[in-house]
Parts: sequence; structure tokens; C-alpha cells
Amino acid sequence: MGADGELVAAGASSNGTGGAEEREMGPAVRFGVTEPISLGLPTQAENALHEQLMEEIRRDAPLESDETMRFRASVLLELSRIVRQWVYEVSVQQGLDEESAKTAGAKIFTFGSYRLGLISPGSDIDALCVAPKHITRDAFFQVLVPKLEEHPDVSDLTPVPDAYTPIIKLKLSGIEIDLLFARLSLTQIPEDMQSLNDDNLLKNLDDKTVRSLNGCRVADHILALVPDAERFRDALRLIKIWAKRRGIYSNVLGFYGGITWAILMARVCQLYPYYTGAALVKRFFRLYDRWNWKNPVCLTHIVEMSNTPGLMAFKIWNPKVYPQDRLHLMPIITPAFPCMNSTHNVSETTKRILAEEFARGCRVTEQVEQGRCRWSEVYKPLPFFSQHKHYLHIEVLAKSAQVHTKWSGWIESKLRQLVKNLEQIPTVQVRPWPNHLAFEDSEWPHALAMFIGLTISKVGGRQGHSVDLRKPVTHFVEIINSWPDKAQHANQHEMRIRDVSRRDLPSYVPQDRQKPLRDKSDNSMDASLALAAEAAAEGAKLPAPTPANNGELGVIQQSEQAEASSKKRRIEHAAPAASPGAAEGTKLAAPAPAAVPRVPGPQIPATATRPLLNAGGAAASTSQASLKRKLGKIVVKLD
Repeated sequence: MGADGELVAAGASSNGTGGAEEREMGPAVRFGVTEPISLGLPTQAENALHEQLMEEIRRDAPLESDETMRFRASVLLELSRIVRQWVYEVSVQQGLDEESAKTAGAKIFTFGSYRLGLISPGSDIDALCVAPKHITRDAFFQVLVPKLEEHPDVSDLTPVPDAYTPIIKLKLSGIEIDLLFARLSLTQIPEDMQSLNDDNLLKNLDDKTVRSLNGCRVADHILALVPDAERFRDALRLIKIWAKRRGIYSNVLGFYGGITWAILMARVCQLYPYYTGAALVKRFFRLYDRWNWKNPVCLTHIVEMSNTPGLMAFKIWNPKVYPQDRLHLMPIITPAFPCMNSTHNVSETTKRILAEEFARGCRVTEQVEQGRCRWSEVYKPLPFFSQHKHYLHIEVLAKSAQVHTKWSGWIESKLRQLVKNLEQIPTVQVRPWPNHLAFEDSEWPHALAMFIGLTISKVGGRQGHSVDLRKPVTHFVEIINSWPDKAQHANQHEMRIRDVSRRDLPSYVPQDRQKPLRDKSDNSMDASLALAAEAAAEGAKLPAPTPANNGELGVIQQSEQAEASSKKRRIEHAAPAASPGAAEGTKLAAPAPAAVPRVPGPQIPATATRPLLNAGGAAASTSQASLKRKLGKIVVKLD
């Protein structure tokens, strides 16, 4: 019996009718770090299942047409022409003679889905610009960016030089491109350079350059380490659409990114070198449903260059040497030097969600094999917006596309900190959702909504307790307000965070077809999630209490019984409006039933049904003590 329970010797395979076929064996081969689990050749039943899979996947997740692929190739040729001209001009400016400037050269390499051959309509192209050693990263942002701005076919140009991996985002002839930069220790880039797989190219390079090169190198290694690239693509195609529709495709939120899903599928291909795409999908779910995550997933042996000059300084994933590597929950190691863990962002929450989805995929593929459902059931969209009674709703707003790209990227990169802090509350189960929604806002041309699902469970069946979310939300707002570019883009961006019940989700949220789920942990409870907060610049004063404003920071309470009878909220305490001097830092407005109050700075939209906690706007310094002192109750009350 193989590592995941596969019957290797007999090679039995269900044909969907309860019988079994004898599986013939293929020649002995070995890919990766272990022997294959099975050398079995495809059975007739598996071939039939594969045909069904491809029919459904072509219908539900078509790839780009040949004509569009030719257009994309022409766009990349134009980008290559632009960067070669840029390198020539910079070389001349630096004093190189005409001939040396012309032969300095530059190359465009692709990685990600484009390099792996899985390009869906509307997807972007991950590209890398490789330049010789006299072309600096400063020239990439300070000279190439203005040159791109002058190009008539370039739009939505957003340079992000301070990113962990510096990047230029742009559209060229309508095609979205994420362009990275790498300066090699070469005087010129040969026109016939076909790959970046030579480890010697990394000698003495800085970490940012190595990270930029890593995408291309990993993609090439994956394709070289699988037995059959076409079967690998067929199976990965389903896994990618499954991960996206089930809401687990996001490295930044702590799930898996595209390269991680590719590594996982490549490992299954190594273990079953002759299986069809459909059979590989089934083994994919079976293998990772049973995987012991104390062990990393590796496509090849981890190589260290501890004795190679120019390479010995690079950090390699090694839990025996680095204590922080021992904390990784689901290690999946990239195959190219320097080997890294591609899942270091995984948290306890996202690990639980991933494990649940692996288990579900295993069950459903068994049903597909038995003829009880179709392949589309495997990648059926998760009904996220009917699964929870409560949600954190975060609106990311900006005046320009460039600011919005930076601002939303900053907020998204910090969401896992909020999730991590929320998951420390014993009675709160958190479900981050990576599929953000664009929407229209009357004051902000660029608006994006992010959601986190919350499931609140009772403590030992006891009624009447409260769950305080004040601390994690306060900490999150503090982090967001520490954005390094905040002062530079003052009054050009804002974030709003509110709680919202399922029935009050905004109209732009997609309607889930199935009925709301009755979760056992959140059933028959009188629950209310309330966000009521007021935070302003240090030293701001609160207004005097009035009959409508009793001076207490707000708590909104409601019960499901009251909702069922009156369908209206009962606001017991309204948060005081900020004074005119409190426009700095974070702001709160608590809408009253009859009208929406105004606060200094951005107006709270009339659609708001809960108090809002805002971040952004003018630069301010708000201390932790100030936030705690002025922040109202953020509770879930269980009556």
C-alpha cells in the first residue's frame, strides 16, 4: 500500500459501477525525492472520467484563444522593444560607446500562469525585465516609468518601488502586466539567453533581485520536474478554478498562491507519473487530505550552497537551523535555489480552512468517480455570503487608480494580522475571503470591498455573554494608519470598517443560490455584532452630552427575536460625533435612525446601518492609549 493508501500492486481502479479493472504498469521511472506510489497506466474508466473533466473545464474555465495568445505574444514583443531601448538610452547616458550601448541588451521572461501555459481570458502576465549590471533599480523606476508614461498604448501605470518585491503595474494595449526587475552581474544580456536556471547567475545579488528572479526559476524547475507537462496542466487547471471558487487562492491572506498550487500538483504528478489529469485530481485531494504537515512538500532535495562563494549567504529553508522555520504550519518548498517556504503566511485559521477544503474535495471526487455527481460539483463556488451571520466589511477608497493600488495592497497585506488577532478569541471563528468586490461610491472613484466572515459560538451552551472585538479591530486600524505613504497621499484615500449582518449585506454582494446555512455553533442564538468607536487625534475633546447623545461611547444591541418582529435595529447608545478638531487620524460616525450625522472629513454614506471606524485621510499620530480611551464597545452580545 502506498503512502496515501493507493493499492499499488494490484492497481485496482473503480469503474463507477462497483467493479474494478486490472491496471497495467508502465516502465520504472523516478521523479522527485521518493519512488512513485504507482506506475499504473490509465484504465478505461479513468480515460472516460478525464474526457468528462476536460469537457466541463473547457466550458466553465476556458483558456485564451489562439488568436488572443498571438496578441499577447505581440504585446510582450513590444514590451521587450521598450526595455531594450530604455537600456540603450541609459547606457549612453552613463558614457558607454554606441556599440556597447547597443549590445548591452535586456530580456523579458515570463512566469506564473503564463509560463505554465494556463492563461485564462482577462488574466494578467507576470513578467521579469533582466538587465546588465550597469542598469540600476533606480533607473527602472526613475527612467523607465516616465518612458512608459509617454507610450500611447500604456495605461493604469503604477510603480511600487517600496514593495517587498519592487514592481511596476501597467496595462499595455489593454493587457495587464506585473513587471519585476533584476540586474545580473553581466556586462550584457545575450539575445540567446533562454533561461535563468544557472545558479551562478545569483552570485552576489541582493535579496530583492533574487526574489524577482525566483518566479521564473521556480516555474522552469516545476515544468522540468513533472513527468508529463500536458497532464500536469490539465489537472492544475481544475485545481486552480477550485481554489479560486472556494475562496482559498491568496498567498497574502494566508492561503496558497498560484505557485504553491502548482508545486502541490507537480508532486502528485511525480507520485503517479502515468495517470490522467482526472486521476491526478482525485489523488491530489486524497494525498493532501492525509498529509502529515510536520513534513514539507518538496519536488526535489533541498540544496545548500554553504561552501560556494557568492551563494553561501542566501538563507535556505531549514527548520533544524532556523527556529522561525519550525513555526511554519504547512511548509511547501520551492524547488529552485535558494529553496524557500512558499506558505509562510499560513495561520491556524487558514490551515483549518484549507484542511476542510481538502477533505471536501476528497469526498466529492469519490462521488464523481462513482457517477453520483459531475466534476463541476468539485469546484462549486463556496456560498460565503450565506454561510455566516456576521461579517466585518472593509471599504478601501481612493481618488486615483495609482493611490488605490498602493492603498488596497497595504490594507490587504495587513488583513492577516487582523485575522490572527481575531482567532485568539476562543468563541470567534474567522473566515477571511480573498475575492474582493469593486463597487461604486459617489465620492470615491475607486472603491473596493473586503469581507471577513465571523461565526460566534456559545461558551458551554451559556447564554448572555459578550465577545469583545475592540482590541483586534483597534490594533488593525493602528497598523493601517501607519502606512508609510499616508502623508504623501493625504485626502486621497480612506478605509472604512463596519460590522454587517447577513441580511444587511450591500446590494453589490453576489446572491448565493443556496439557502443560508444553520451553523451548529451559531444556531438559535440572540446575537448582535456591534462596532461603535470614536478615535481622533491626541487631545481632541468630546462634545457635551445631549438627549440624543448621552456621552457614552456606543453599543448597539439587538436580538434575532426583535429582528423577526420589527425588522428594525434598536440603538441604545449613539456614539458622540467627533469635534471639528478631531478630523485627524481615525474617525467615527454613528448614524441615527432618522439621519446620517456628518463628521469632519469624508461623509458617512447614507447606506450605512452601523457605526463606522475610519482610517486614512490626513496624517496623524494616534497613540494606543488614546485609541483605547476613546474606543467604544465592540461586542457580540449573546442574550
